[in-house]
Amino acid sequence: MNDSIRSALSAAFAGSDIPRSIELLRNWLVRAEAGEPEALLRETSDAALRPRLVLLMRDLLSRYPLAILGAPVLLLAHPDSAACQRQMAHLPLPFPTPDNVQPCADLHFLGWLPMDARLPVAPPLRPAHDPVVVPWFRPTAAIALFRSHPGAFDIDSIELPSQWWGELFRPTAGNIRLASRVLLPYPDALEAARVMHAAANAEALPEQGQFLSDAAWHWAHSEGVLFHETCRHMYSGDI
Repeated sequence: MNDSIRSALSAAFAGSDIPRSIELLRNWLVRAEAGEPEALLRETSDAALRPRLVLLMRDLLSRYPLAILGAPVLLLAHPDSAACQRQMAHLPLPFPTPDNVQPCADLHFLGWLPMDARLPVAPPLRPAHDPVVVPWFRPTAAIALFRSHPGAFDIDSIELPSQWWGELFRPTAGNIRLASRVLLPYPDALEAARVMHAAANAEALPEQGQFLSDAAWHWAHSEGVLFHETCRHMYSGDI
C-alpha cells in the first residue's frame, strides 16, 4: 500500500499537480492506521519526494489553514498530601472548561494528547474523551492541543499567557511545575515532547523524527535538560 501511494504522489509532484497530490494524500490519511504516516515517511528515501511529502502531510494533519497546533509541555507533579496520593495513582490533566477554553484571541483549547500518540489522530479531535494522566514525582511530557484560525499566519507571535496556565491547573490536586515555551504544528509537537521527556529524565534520546527540524530537536533537548536540572535542584531526592 505504501509503495502505491508513494508512486502516485511522486508522479503527481513530478507533474506539478498539487491538487491531485492533496487529494491522494488526504484520502490515504483518512484510511491510515495509527503509525502508518510515520512509517510512510521513514520508508521514503527519494530525496526530492520526501521533503514535499513531509510538508504536505503536516499541512493535512494540522487541518491547514484552520491549524491544529500543539504546545509540548513538561510537567512535574507532587501530591499535596499523602491522602491525595492514596486517592489518585496518577494526576489527570485538566479538561477544557468554558472558563479556560480561550487562552487568547488566536487559540481555542481542545485538551491534551499523550506524547506517545501516533499519527493520524482521528477527527473529531476530542482529547477530553481520552483522558491523559501523568505520574507523581516524574518529569513527564504531554501536548496541549489548540485550534487556531486562518488569520493566525505567524504562530511564533502567539503567546500563551502564564496566568492562563495557572487558571487551567488551579482546580487540580497537587503541586505542579510546568514548562512550555512554543507552539508547533501538532505532528512536530508530538516529536518535540518525546525528546523533552527523554532529556528531562536523563534517558536515551529518540532518533530524529519525521517532522521536527534539527534546530527544533536541539531546542527540545535543551529544554528537557534545563527542566531536569531545575527539578533536581528543587526536589532533591524525589527525581
